[in-house]
Amino acid sequence: MRKIADIRKDLSRKVAEVKALENTPENADAITKGIEDIKALERELEAANVIEAAEQRAAENNLDRLQRKEGRSFSIIRFINGIIAKNLTGLEAEVADMGRDEYRRLGLTPKGYVIPSAMLRSAGQNYTTPADGGNLKEEGGHIYTDMLRQKIVLASLGANVLTDLIGTVPVIGSSAIESAWVGEGVQNTIKKAEYKRVNLTPHRSSTTMVTTSDLLVQTSFDVERDLMDKIADAHATLLEKAAICGTGADGQPLGILNTTGIGSVAMGTNGAALTWPKVVELETAINSENANRGKLAYLTNAKVWGAMKTIEKATGSGRFIYDDLVPGRVNGYKIDWSNLVPSDLTKGTGTALGALIFGNFSDLYIGQWGGLDFIVDPYTGARTGEIYITLNAWNDVAVAEPKSFAAIKDIKTA
Repeated sequence: MRKIADIRKDLSRKVAEVKALENTPENADAITKGIEDIKALERELEAANVIEAAEQRAAENNLDRLQRKEGRSFSIIRFINGIIAKNLTGLEAEVADMGRDEYRRLGLTPKGYVIPSAMLRSAGQNYTTPADGGNLKEEGGHIYTDMLRQKIVLASLGANVLTDLIGTVPVIGSSAIESAWVGEGVQNTIKKAEYKRVNLTPHRSSTTMVTTSDLLVQTSFDVERDLMDKIADAHATLLEKAAICGTGADGQPLGILNTTGIGSVAMGTNGAALTWPKVVELETAINSENANRGKLAYLTNAKVWGAMKTIEKATGSGRFIYDDLVPGRVNGYKIDWSNLVPSDLTKGTGTALGALIFGNFSDLYIGQWGGLDFIVDPYTGARTGEIYITLNAWNDVAVAEPKSFAAIKDIKTA
């Protein structure tokens, strides 16, 4: 079976070839043959995706078997130390082999040693076999994919975080689904909803963190959890920044604020302080597009968040844009903040301007393919006992429905 990435490339190339042919009698045979080739490639891709899904399920079962055999769970510290010593053994070596095989099947190129996606869903259990027949002891294990979701503010607002993806993944916006009333015995008229097809495709993301050789000699479960927590922090920050303000250039996905077609509300020629009518205007921008369905929420940064607590809805009212009467809500909708929302925007002569986003966050998708690729560098910081760890992953972000979002990008906070 060929790699999924290779099949996908051939399919894209064949589709482009057929689309380039003019619909003339002399091209009829070539078009027919091209369509047959496309259908064959689609069948091959579907089969490859089914096999990969089965391989992932088998990998999970194999990991469970290996951990029971070893009588312990996978250790990120043993994994890193084995890479440094160029001597991965036991369970950690088996996991690295599984990660390499997973990347090969997906057509991804590892830069170092891969922890497969199945391991990222493992609960980190300690398997023991006492003389009375054995048991399975939970140690409050950590599941990386759950940790990652918990750290992404956008996920708490309703964004879809998809893991274990295979191939190109099309996502569906809210307006892609329509319903209609029909009479008894009357056939439903199929209308093509007006929406733009958006695909999630793998982009390599890379994050570097520094730890110490002193930390890596520890065998504490708490140290393991702390290290995984820091890795998840770095990974979540990268994904969240891309989802909010990714440029779509230089390998970056395209984030909400740079997506063409989202609603826009302006404060002034050079920016201005936020007002209650402008907050409501964001909601109106969504409502006017009939996009007020799903998980609607506001997202901003700490500076705008702070300003919202001091700006009155109406002068002398004693009621503020965010007044804690209904915690975590503004204008009846959930609100949260992240300093990855820009506070350094410019407009006219205005500088250091902030942003406020409102929208249906269930129309935002964050995807991941395969596991995590680790490159461990014990040399750069050797004099001070520092270990540089570079984490590579394959992710993408997609706004399925631009009209589900609206933003103000010129808020003065000082």
